[in-house]
Amino acid sequence: MFSRNLNDTTPVDLEWSHHGEVVLVEIKRTSSARDIREALLALAYALRDQELRARGLCVVVGSRLSGSRLGQELEHFRMIVHPDLAERVYLASADEKHQLHGALPVQYPDFLAAVRDAIKKERSPTATRVTRQHVVASLVERHLNRLEPLSMAEIGRRTGASHPTVSSAIAHLTMIGALGTEREGPVALRPLSVSTLNKIADEHAAARQTLRFQDPTGQARTPRDMADRLATLRRKAIGLQVGIGGVIGASHYFPKLNVTAAPRLDLSVFDADTSFLKKLDAGLIEADRNPYRQPALVLHLQRDCRPREMVDAAPELAARLDCLADLRELGLHAEADEFAYELSFATKGS
Repeated sequence: MFSRNLNDTTPVDLEWSHHGEVVLVEIKRTSSARDIREALLALAYALRDQELRARGLCVVVGSRLSGSRLGQELEHFRMIVHPDLAERVYLASADEKHQLHGALPVQYPDFLAAVRDAIKKERSPTATRVTRQHVVASLVERHLNRLEPLSMAEIGRRTGASHPTVSSAIAHLTMIGALGTEREGPVALRPLSVSTLNKIADEHAAARQTLRFQDPTGQARTPRDMADRLATLRRKAIGLQVGIGGVIGASHYFPKLNVTAAPRLDLSVFDADTSFLKKLDAGLIEADRNPYRQPALVLHLQRDCRPREMVDAAPELAARLDCLADLRELGLHAEADEFAYELSFATKGS
C-alpha cells in the first residue's frame, strides 16, 4: 500500500509499505545539487523515526545533472552520516517517461508503479505540498511590488506553507544575503542585487514545469497577436489562471527593455489547466527540446507567487520574477541583467 502526504508533517511525498517493508520517497524536480543534499538529509531525519527495515529514496526528476554526478552526491552523503542511516538512503533519477534509473531499495512492480504515479502527480504545481522555493518566490515578488512585509504566521496563511517550510525559506534568504541574520517582527527583505535576483530567478525557473509549442506549418500567430488573443479569451473565460511573462511581460514592467520583438510568448499557468491553448492557436503542437528550434509559445506550469494586491491590479501579467526567469531561459542575459537592475533599483527605497 502507499499513501500521499498532503499535510507536510513529514518531508516525504510517498510512503510505501509491503509485508513490513517501508520505503519513504521524496521527489525533487531540480538541477541543484544543494536541493538534492537537502532531500537526502530530510530522508535521513525521517528514517530515524522508522523501523530499521525502512529505507528512503530520493527521485530526481527533470535534472540536468548526470547519473555519475548523482552517484557522487549519494557517495558523499553516505560518508558524512551514520552508517546505520547511510545505507538506507538511495538516490535515483526519472526520465520524461517516468522510468527510474539508479539503485533502488526495492524492485517490486507495485512500488515502481506507485513511484511513477507520484511523479505524474508531482508535475501538477497544485498537486504537491507548498515548497520552500514557492515561499521564497512569494516573498521576493512581494518585495518587488514594494508591499509591506508580513509576519511568519501571515506568510504561512497566504502561501499555504507549513511553519517548517516558511522557516526553511527564511533561512535560505538569509544565506544568500537577502535577509539579515537578526530579525524581529515582520520578515523584511533587503534591497536585492542583480546577482541575487538572477540566482533566485534561476531557482524559480528550475522548479517550474515547462511545455513548449510550435506550429509545424509556420503560420502561427505572432507572440503579440497571441497575447492580444489571450486578452479576448480572458474577458470570456472568468477565472483564467494565466499570466503573460517573457519579453512582453517584462516590457510592460520596464518599457525601456532593449528587445525589438518577442521571439516567443511565455505564459505562466497557475492551475495546470492548458485547455485554453486550442482557442489561443489551434495549430500549435507540443515540441521537443531541440535548442535549434524556437518555440512559438512556452507554458510554465507553477504555483502563483504573485501577491493578491498585484493580481487584483493586473491579473493578465505574470510576476516580475517569472519575467526575469523567462528572459534568462531565453538566453537574453544582457536584457535580463538590465531588467534585474531596474527591479533592484526600484526596491532600494522600499
